[in-house]
Amino acid sequence: MFGITAGDVSASHDLLGQFVSIERELFDGLGLHYQVLDMPPHELGAPAYRKFDVEAWMAGRGIYGEISSASNCTDYQARRLGIRTIDATGQRVSFVHTVNGTACAIPRMLIALLETNQLMDGQVVIPKVLQPYCRGLERLTPKEHPVVLHWIKSKTKQNRM
Repeated sequence: MFGITAGDVSASHDLLGQFVSIERELFDGLGLHYQVLDMPPHELGAPAYRKFDVEAWMAGRGIYGEISSASNCTDYQARRLGIRTIDATGQRVSFVHTVNGTACAIPRMLIALLETNQLMDGQVVIPKVLQPYCRGLERLTPKEHPVVLHWIKSKTKQNRM
């Protein structure tokens, strides 16, 4: 997600709040156990004025892992890109503020979804909001005969000798 606001902190802060709300709504709908971290200043990169990370519980790792973030970069990116705005009077020119949001980091999101919804027998319950995108499938079921990988010798010079 990407947004541009007028060049004042209150407008960009409000948009940052909207981005975090969108992310929370997404993860609530998926039934994930997550936490939202208001990142301390020493954890922010140069562009970020304020940043929120969303971390979901990943049981296999035994830790929370970042699945999303949202940052208010104020005018840092706008200055580099030369993006300005003019007020209603046409007198005041200022740099806009930019707000960025990851929405979701798909690989880590898949880990959280699979681990959160896996049953003891290996099946994975598909969250209701995703079922229409899975042709109505309600569960993923492991195959009775899992795929077995066989090592094939590589054809490097070492193996030709």
